[in-house]
Amino acid sequence: MNFKQLEAFYWLSQIGNYRLTAEHLGLTQPAVSARIQSLESDLGKTLIDREASGFRLTDQGMEVAEFALQFLNLRETMNARLLDKKMTRLSLGLAGMLAFSWGPRLRDRLQSEFPETHFDIYAGSDVQLRRFVEAGTLDLAFTASGDRVAGPNFVTEFEVGWAAHPDVIAGQALPLTPEALRRLPLVLYPRTSPLFNPVADYIDEMRSHPAPRHYGNSLATICEMVRQGYGASALALAPLEQDIAAGRLVHIPVTETIAPLCVACTHVNRARKKQVGAVLSLARDTARDWCAAHPTYSSFSDGV
Repeated sequence: MNFKQLEAFYWLSQIGNYRLTAEHLGLTQPAVSARIQSLESDLGKTLIDREASGFRLTDQGMEVAEFALQFLNLRETMNARLLDKKMTRLSLGLAGMLAFSWGPRLRDRLQSEFPETHFDIYAGSDVQLRRFVEAGTLDLAFTASGDRVAGPNFVTEFEVGWAAHPDVIAGQALPLTPEALRRLPLVLYPRTSPLFNPVADYIDEMRSHPAPRHYGNSLATICEMVRQGYGASALALAPLEQDIAAGRLVHIPVTETIAPLCVACTHVNRARKKQVGAVLSLARDTARDWCAAHPTYSSFSDGV
């Protein structure tokens, strides 16, 4: 098994067409087919369901596609660090919430404090960042789930509340109970999100759905769906602070609250202890300053 095989298989899994994959990689179609077949031979597994009416991966194929992405990301990271002789690179993983809060300020401070270092930022869900950690891509990761790193750390706490376009709750008696909320159209996180289970339990989502249910795969998407009036959603309210203050959205009063979302550092590359330690210290100061400036829906605390 080699990287050329994995690269061909990954892009075929994404594009779903041999000819277009060959064009993307600058290869001939027979060359792509040969690489896929040799990968299947090396693994002893059938990765593509050739009896399906259209292009389809087998169960093993879907697993290999995920691993292929991790291998390719790891190769890209390694090459970037080894080939760039003048600049040091560090990769930071930020849970989506941080990309809307103190992440941009940290980026600017890092560029100012360490001008000879490139900082590559990966913003995404906890599940996505965990895969990058497993692939060795990230030097630090800040997530809402997982074990916090030992030693000095800090926690950014974001208030989780219900928000909606005013039209969604027009005529409703406030504050809303969990039963009243579940009768509204709702915008929910995917099941892999740290917020799905608390919200599902809160409104007893396992029962029948008396109103539409919509799903977003990221904080940015869910915030925009709330703004567009798809329904009410329970989410970290900090990204919607200006909308709520201006009356474009409503922070819905409820009878029962949901626990806050706590984000902390859950991974560090100990092989780069000095550089990572400096970034973690600057991140702590940045998070503290940001929370002090935005106290309505966020707070800062030093980890224990």
